[in-house]
Amino acid sequence: MKINYVLTTVLSIALLSFSTFAHEPPKSIERSATHFSGLDTAAGRSVLAYHEALSNGQADDVMSALTSEVIILEGSRIERSAEEYRQHHLHADMRFSAAVKTTTIEHHVRVYGDTAVSIARSHTLGTYKGKQIDKQGNETLVLNLINGHWKISHIHWSH
Repeated sequence: MKINYVLTTVLSIALLSFSTFAHEPPKSIERSATHFSGLDTAAGRSVLAYHEALSNGQADDVMSALTSEVIILEGSRIERSAEEYRQHHLHADMRFSAAVKTTTIEHHVRVYGDTAVSIARSHTLGTYKGKQIDKQGNETLVLNLINGHWKISHIHWSH
């Protein structure tokens, strides 16, 4: 399929261009201007709005940020559509995001025509379901420009 080839090519280029993510995270999570780029693009603003909606429990806004065929990978789980995500993990993800404080350490958004890739590292601290949370995580989002709007077609979260 042409779209799989394009997606594989874009992801390969993005991963090569973000090689700093392959190294150990710095001991300090101090924010630096060199650790942030592309957030002022339309795609970058869409990613930020998606995260804000997730943290604020705005399910309709979260869902409108996703393509109907979004693929979401987290740990050993996979959800193969927005509807599957809505039914299985959306509400738990919103509760988690509201309960903890997540600080972005590094975030880059690169636009390649009608496709954009967002790669971010974060530190999450807090308590969720009685458990202390203190972890660093990585996120990769692939967005597609559809009818003038950036929509998330792929999410990969790892901790």
